[in-house]
Amino acid sequence: MTIAVLEQLRKEFEPLVGLRIDWLSLPRQALLGFEPSQMAVIANTLLDAALPMIELFSSDPENAARLKQIGLSKAPGQIGERESYPDYVHKSGKRVELKGLFVDNPSLDLKRPPTRREPSARLKENVTMQDVDPANDILLVAAVRLEDVNGRCCPVIIDIELFPMVDCIEARDARLRVAGGRWFGRTPRVVSVPGRAKAHQGTLLTDADFEKDTNFGKLKRIPYPPLQAFMKKHGAI
Repeated sequence: MTIAVLEQLRKEFEPLVGLRIDWLSLPRQALLGFEPSQMAVIANTLLDAALPMIELFSSDPENAARLKQIGLSKAPGQIGERESYPDYVHKSGKRVELKGLFVDNPSLDLKRPPTRREPSARLKENVTMQDVDPANDILLVAAVRLEDVNGRCCPVIIDIELFPMVDCIEARDARLRVAGGRWFGRTPRVVSVPGRAKAHQGTLLTDADFEKDTNFGKLKRIPYPPLQAFMKKHGAI
């Protein structure tokens, strides 16, 4: 995947920036009942489901015409699977996996917990190097923020970026290896707290000394520099 290809595709996806997802709107005073992480789940779920048909939801005719040219369609998935890979197929033939990065809007009064929650978007373990087509697979990250429009708040796509999926998966898996973890079948596991104590004592570890990596694949933790830069840009790091 060349930089030129990514730049051209980004231009084609550029009409998404500024799009108001106005079929989800809440009175501003109702936001006090929601944590940012809850709004993130709602907004990202709607975005994922609607993106291939997003021109149908635009109330502005000119914007609808622009959006229709993006040319995304839902990728065929296996029957019975709630989450399959990839999410979409672009008209160019490239395969696109969408992840939403919810950006908190400090000017809005949400029910914020005492400690900030880590963004949950991740590249899960069900996507492995065997599933990725290096020449055609792209990770599309859309930064979404709630905005007040005449007293009602709706999600707005404020930024997008595209990344080669193979580079993101390689960086994700390298982090597991560096941390001393390993794959057990299709499950990534890291050394448990008791296992670390045994390793410190020089004791040989067994399979029982490993536990599932509950943070595996979180975008914030994938050490791929361009992805990290995008996360930092929007305050996720």
